[in-house]
Parts: sequence; C-alpha cells; structure tokens
Amino acid sequence: MMQKWRQIHPGGRRSIVGSVAFVILYALVVALLSQSADTSAADKVDNALASKMTQKRYDVYTQITSVNALTGEATARIEPWPLDDTLGYRYRSGWMPLVDVNLHVDSIQSADNSNSNVYTFKNNVPTGGVNATIDESSNSTSADISHYPFDKYKFEVPMSAEYIDAKKSVQNLPILPLDYTRSIDTFQISMKHVLWTKSNEIVSALNPKSISDAVGEYNNGLTSSVFTAERSASTKLLTIIILFLMFTALGSVAVMSYLIASHKRPPSLIALTWAAALTFSLIGLRSLFPGSPPIGIIIDKVFYFPSLLATLLCSLLILVEWSYREDFKI
Repeated sequence: MMQKWRQIHPGGRRSIVGSVAFVILYALVVALLSQSADTSAADKVDNALASKMTQKRYDVYTQITSVNALTGEATARIEPWPLDDTLGYRYRSGWMPLVDVNLHVDSIQSADNSNSNVYTFKNNVPTGGVNATIDESSNSTSADISHYPFDKYKFEVPMSAEYIDAKKSVQNLPILPLDYTRSIDTFQISMKHVLWTKSNEIVSALNPKSISDAVGEYNNGLTSSVFTAERSASTKLLTIIILFLMFTALGSVAVMSYLIASHKRPPSLIALTWAAALTFSLIGLRSLFPGSPPIGIIIDKVFYFPSLLATLLCSLLILVEWSYREDFKI
C-alpha cells in the first residue's frame, strides 16, 4: 500500500490529502450545525414552575412566527390553554372557555389594529389563539441589523390575566407562559422567564428564590418573558462562505491584473472577459446573503464595497493594458 502511495506523483498526493482534509472538515461542520439547541435548562425551569403553581390555571403558549430586523418587530401567535375543567376544556386545535377570560399582553399591537392590548375570550364560545405584533424591548442592548449576521433582538412580553367567576366578580387568573416556537427563516429563538417586577432578573432553576418569586407572580396572573432572536449557525456559515467567495474573486482579478501589468502574462481578451465576469459576479453574490439584509451594513463597508471597488479597478487596468499594448499576440 505504501509502495503504491509513493508511486503517485507528489502533486497527486497533495490533491488527495487536500480532498480528504476538506471532506473531514465539511463533515465536522455539518455535524456541528446539525446539533439541536440544548433546551434542558429551559425545560428544568418550566418543570419547576409548573410543579409549584396551582393546577387551576392557564398555560399561555407563545410562538414567534417571524422577525422583522428592520423595524425591530416580531409577529407572534399566543395560545391560551386551560388546565382545569372549571376554567375551560380543550379541543385538538382550540379550546372552550367556561368563564369570561381577559388576557392583557403589554407592549404589543393587536393584529386587528384595534389599538387594544386586551383579548377577551367569552364563556361557551369556542376559540383558538390570537396574533400579535411584538415590539423590541426598549431597554435592549442587542446589536441591530448593521451587525448582520451577528445581530440579535430581544422582545419582552409581559402578560396578565383575569376571569369573571360565577358571582360576577373579577379574579386573578394564574397563568404560566411557555414557548412553542419552531425554527423560523434565518433566526433561532430562545425564551427566558423573567420577573414581572424585575424584568432584568432571569428565573433560573439554580436560584430557588427566583422560582418562588415567579410562582407568586404567576399565581396572581402576572408574568413576563423575554424572547431572544439571533441568526442561526447555518446563516452565519453561509454568510462567511459568500464573503470567502467575494475575496476569492477579488484575489483572482488582483493577481491577474498584477501579472498583466508586470508583463508576465498577456492582456488577452479572455483575461478581460474573465475579470468583467468576476466583477459582476460580486453583485450577484451580495444578493445571496440569507435574510436579505439592507445595503450599508458593516460587512458591506468592510468587505463588500472594498472588494467590488478593487475588482472594478483591476478590471479597468486590464482593459487599459488590452487596449494600448501591441507587443502581445491575442
């Protein structure tokens, strides 16, 4: 086996080693991207809260369905889910309230543009969930769209609930906020419980006091959650690959123009066509960024604009050399 390996030309051996190394590296990257996000910590918090709360409550599921990075808004689907038969019962894809329920979701805009943040579910009227537009948290220090693909957005969703009992009196309705967001385009979503009174204090299974404080608020119908949206690992990888392709195009044209200017290669029509094609290919590569970020983000200023300008100048240099030099045969 070693004898056959030695008989291969050195250039061939380098090609084989390079190909094997590329396949191994690609397999490692795919395996890394295929790993699911670790939700064990979030599950522990949910289980700890659920075990300590009263069972006469509603679980309120929130699903982020899309994120608009330009406006700093997210659309969400909010699904109340009664756990106690005296409050309501569940269908396969909906539920029936047995009391009048008012759900107040703060800092959002309702889907029907009614300018009301209170959603009322009437007794004995089958219903489902509601759609809402959530504003980005006002105290968020996250990176905005200019930091693409490392931008991050936080949406705080405070909620409160009440119901009308048989005596027509208003009672606080215990609610437990839960997350059932699926993967959305270019973003990965995570949710953390925070206290209603201290929105900067995250509820953690490692902090029993935070669990106790949250249970006290949740049993009184007051909850708050923070959803974080950041670009997925696949989005970041694809962006890096596109940037690498941009630099490859720039490097190819720059080397070719240098060789032509130093009289080491002829300024042929093929070289001119190739340079022009690579220049225009950069425009097409920019449109491949996932999530369609706007023009003018940081990677445009640092990578794309300089690459496009340098490639254009190199193409013009090759054009000048091709137009005026007559000492080479085309």
